[in-house]
Amino acid sequence: MIIFLYGVDNFRSLEKLSDLKNKYLEKNGSGTDLSVLDYGEGASIENLSTALSAQGLFSTKRLVILKNSMLKGSTEVQKGILAILKANPDTEKDADTIVIFYENGSPKKNGALYKFLFKIAKRQEFAPLEGALLTNWALAFAKTLSAEISFTKNALNMLLAATGSDLNVLSNEITKLVNFRNSGEITDSDVVLLVKSKVDSTMFETIESLVSGNKSKTLDLFHQQLTKGEDVFYILSMYTYQIRTLLKIGDFYWQGMTSAPQIAQASGIHPYVVQKSLSQIRNLSEQKTKQMLRDLAEIDFNAKTGKVDPILALDTFIVSL
Repeated sequence: MIIFLYGVDNFRSLEKLSDLKNKYLEKNGSGTDLSVLDYGEGASIENLSTALSAQGLFSTKRLVILKNSMLKGSTEVQKGILAILKANPDTEKDADTIVIFYENGSPKKNGALYKFLFKIAKRQEFAPLEGALLTNWALAFAKTLSAEISFTKNALNMLLAATGSDLNVLSNEITKLVNFRNSGEITDSDVVLLVKSKVDSTMFETIESLVSGNKSKTLDLFHQQLTKGEDVFYILSMYTYQIRTLLKIGDFYWQGMTSAPQIAQASGIHPYVVQKSLSQIRNLSEQKTKQMLRDLAEIDFNAKTGKVDPILALDTFIVSL
């Protein structure tokens, strides 16, 4: 049997490889009939010939794992591997011999070895997860760490915007958040506190210029963040988070509570954040703040459903204030 695992999402492909290896070892526990040949570490064609011809002392079964024969192996190595496979056509249907080709990425599709494996092997490509698939994966992974954990919708959106589809980064950040919260609901403030932000300290300055009506400065700061390669959806989620925080603090301020320590205690928001936010709230009304939040929610929905370009929509939002 020949299996071909490849694709950009090496987190899931490595999980699949490990699962196949562990299932094999459960049935063939000695491990003496397992060979791992890494062509990024100097494995040779001869190593493969030896692994396929070797007979175990206690079992006729064998598992041979070839890593990165296409991504790291030379053209000559690939030709040699292909020649061995063609010289042993029974390997494809041999239930006692399992050969797994694992590529830590996407090899060139026009290569002879790739074309051969694509045609005859049981193959699985691990493309990056997107949209609902990525969301569901994140939620499921969190549940494997703690059955009692959940995310607010905005917290999950902020997290995914910060990490993108890199499951290595995403899994590390989820583990960090779950260990911090342990049970209950992970909120957007948890994400802001713990997740390595793609957006630097200009974020607070951007919101400050936004609510004060300095449109040109806000646009300049927004496009500075984009130029640095920061994700527009993460920027959007951070705007939403900051405006929502202003609204929470404003609920007390507009009712006559002007003391930062009192508002902090009543709202549960850090005193430093309250103190810095009060100067911004003085430039806002409750009606305007709620409208900004509604506008940002509409941009988020329309951008994610492909109705608007998020950058253009945010430009328009800033100019219209």
